Amino acid sequence: MRIYNTATRQLEEFVTYTPRLARGYVCGITPYDSVHVGHGRVYVFFDMFRRYLEAQGYEVRLVINFTDIDDKIINRAREEFGAEAYKRWREVPERYIAEFFEMSKRLFIKPAYAYPKVTENVEDMVSWIKALVEKGYAYTAPDGSVYFEVGKVPNYGVLSRQRIEELMAGARVEPEPGKRNPLDFALWKSWTPGEPWWQSPWCPGRPGWHLECVVMSTKHLGVPFDFHGGGADLIFPHHENEIAIAKAYFGVDNFARYWIHVGYLTVRGEKMSKSLGNVVTLREALSKYSGEALRLAYAMSHYRKPMEFSYEVLDQAEEMAKTIYTAYDELGQAVGDAGEEDKEALDYGRYVEEFYAALEDDFSTPQAAQQLYGLARYIISTVLHKIDKISRNTALSILSQYVKMADILGVLERREVPKEVEEAVKAAVEVRAKLRKDRQYQLADYIRERLAGIGVELHDFGQRTYYTYRRGNRLR
Repeated sequence: MRIYNTATRQLEEFVTYTPRLARGYVCGITPYDSVHVGHGRVYVFFDMFRRYLEAQGYEVRLVINFTDIDDKIINRAREEFGAEAYKRWREVPERYIAEFFEMSKRLFIKPAYAYPKVTENVEDMVSWIKALVEKGYAYTAPDGSVYFEVGKVPNYGVLSRQRIEELMAGARVEPEPGKRNPLDFALWKSWTPGEPWWQSPWCPGRPGWHLECVVMSTKHLGVPFDFHGGGADLIFPHHENEIAIAKAYFGVDNFARYWIHVGYLTVRGEKMSKSLGNVVTLREALSKYSGEALRLAYAMSHYRKPMEFSYEVLDQAEEMAKTIYTAYDELGQAVGDAGEEDKEALDYGRYVEEFYAALEDDFSTPQAAQQLYGLARYIISTVLHKIDKISRNTALSILSQYVKMADILGVLERREVPKEVEEAVKAAVEVRAKLRKDRQYQLADYIRERLAGIGVELHDFGQRTYYTYRRGNRLR
């Protein structure tokens, strides 16, 4: 597989440091507000990426962090709790971390290898800062804050392709006292009355954002690890500063081999933001559509390009999901009607080949999703009509390959149907078949209508009838 590496601006063959082990880190949320569909795009992409690697035989160790102490969290706590914010601030990240897990489950995102929190790793961060000060890459300001000196790091700006001189010219003057350079950033922030704090050799305070991810990623994955990712908005300054810290601490140019970034999500052509009032939360989207529809909607845009979010796109994706389920349900039933040998060759392999070829070429999910959908339609339009002309082994092979493709994109996640429901529908279909044979079409149509009323659709293929279940598609 070739993947675009932001660090080199090139498509590169994806090769891990340890054969069949892929170690990756994705920057997680700052849990001060509800997760939105832009967050969902990032984590669904990396879930698909992880699923593909696992399908290729890799063990994947994917780490996603929580920045559970931050100015935004403190401000939200003050809004909610007033004078009690200093005692109750933890309620804010706890609430939104719980929501993150709930929405991840609804989106069928597989659990990460680890979910480290900043507040659980402060001691490690203090140790790192001590080492950076000793190495001469960090200095202490008069108020006890500790800053990283970017001018000490060779080739600062390598990830974002910006020269330090240009950054200096365009930098605004930061209000923090004691900074030697406007580009220097905080490794340790001094305590302000009313804020949470931890003890350190310099002053009470808390860690800086850019340090946190380097510490937590390397703690769980070692150095160097295989891939580091997040939204495109993190390239500068966050990921740039992570690289600078890792260079200073470890003496390595790259502590992650591949840097993978997901494009912005837009609404009516504008980047989703609170200031524009166009934020759509995952809870809101999932109140109207299934998690699989969102996954397919995300897949229909290439991960590196901006994605225009709209409910029209989700409508289309929901219809795609319905077709994908119809093909799965009905082919599963049709296997029993297959013959002993192949009397006719079916051209289904092209969908499988083009699906994997698309993912191997910079993880092109738009093409992959179209191939999965194309195979679903081919199953419905061709395979089911010719089921008696192919062998059971061929029918099972088509079904197996179809399911593997769907699993990589994270659809067909609700394929299990309660046994008692399945048995009841089978009985109704058998009664209807007898009615049709006896030409009692009015009663047969009545059964079809009643089943449709409870979400079961019947499709007749000559004398054979197959059925599909309409899955509930909304978050309750």
